[in-house]
Amino acid sequence: MNAASSYRWPAYARRWSEAEVGRDVELARQAFRRRRLGEPLARYLEAYDQRAGTVEQVLAGLQPMLQSSASAQAHWSSLWSQELGRDTFRYLGAPPISEDDLNTLAQARCSGAVVQDPEAFGRLMEVMRAILDPRRFPWVAEGRTPSAAELGAAVLSTTTLMASQRVQTLRRSDEKAMVEGSVRGLLIGLGWEEATRPAQGVRNLLNDAPAPRTFLTQVNLGADNADVLIRLDDGRLLAIECKGSNSEINSRKRLNKEAAQNARAWLAQFGDQVVPAVALQGVFRDRYVLEAQDTPLVVFWGHRLEDLRNFVCPA
Repeated sequence: MNAASSYRWPAYARRWSEAEVGRDVELARQAFRRRRLGEPLARYLEAYDQRAGTVEQVLAGLQPMLQSSASAQAHWSSLWSQELGRDTFRYLGAPPISEDDLNTLAQARCSGAVVQDPEAFGRLMEVMRAILDPRRFPWVAEGRTPSAAELGAAVLSTTTLMASQRVQTLRRSDEKAMVEGSVRGLLIGLGWEEATRPAQGVRNLLNDAPAPRTFLTQVNLGADNADVLIRLDDGRLLAIECKGSNSEINSRKRLNKEAAQNARAWLAQFGDQVVPAVALQGVFRDRYVLEAQDTPLVVFWGHRLEDLRNFVCPA
């Protein structure tokens, strides 16, 4: 049973049927395809070119750096002090390692300052030696100098990995930013005003919530962030999370974990004075959308925001 199934469906909100959700999922997917096919190749090429030089520098001195030789210390320090340099080292792994995982395995915060701590630096080197990709960098384990072809192939594959991931990250943030901007634009077009968010967030609905016909963006409601927080005419707060997804698998994380978890927390703390909602854009699985409604979460779609307009300004 859904952990929040005891909460009532919000008054005056539209709950979509399975057939309606299926149609909207397909419409959102078609719109996503059009945006993706229209995406310029320049975005990937720019990400590649921004990273290629740093990757070449790292790989040119990879072996002595991993052996922690004194001659490589200055080279290492210079590269590790740059964000792109630190990213490059993470992408030497098989597979690439996240920043959080690297911090955990090295038992240190692997920021630019870690090279000033000999013990933390030593642990970091141990992790890098353990995770190094033997297919891309065979010369390291064999203790020899790489051939020009090996070095070129390693630079190409590593830079491609980094650039591809960067574009994927930008795509996800693009979808979210687009739907969030559309929601904000709709409200302003309706004559609503964006208020200054309280520094402490909205902890008490009586004292902290926005005034009628105003809204807040990127504000904590209780302990969890709401992308858009709207004061409805009936006094309730509509808390919208704007979610973009580029795959069905990703949609489950964005919708059924992140958004649903926040919705349950808001309902537990504030009850039916808060209406949890999502505004969706991109690729979502219909089953996950239906499950989200059980939280309950009111669902709006980026391709049809007139539903949001009708909810906040009923005839």
